[in-house]
Amino acid sequence: MGIFDKRSDIPRTQFNEILKKTDIKIGSGRQLSNSERDRLGKVDFPKRMGSSISQGEYKRTLNRLRAEKRDEQDFTNKIKMGKKIKFLEGLQKPDSQPK
Repeated sequence: MGIFDKRSDIPRTQFNEILKKTDIKIGSGRQLSNSERDRLGKVDFPKRMGSSISQGEYKRTLNRLRAEKRDEQDFTNKIKMGKKIKFLEGLQKPDSQPK
């Protein structure tokens, strides 16, 4: 996995820095906005889950987002959720680390 690199977990502060610095494109050459990235870190990976993010927690959150997208009725919300999912999947790729 790209963000974990053979580690079982990463500190939450490092994860938030990765969210801010990465330049992953999500369809038609666009990136997720900074406010959406902040919201992704705060809402989908809340601090109450601990001071680090494990691979299991990351996968559970990704699966939860996929299920919410599948159950969503509003098409615009489905598109927004799809962008979040693509962004998180892009972080898993080995070449996704910010420079």
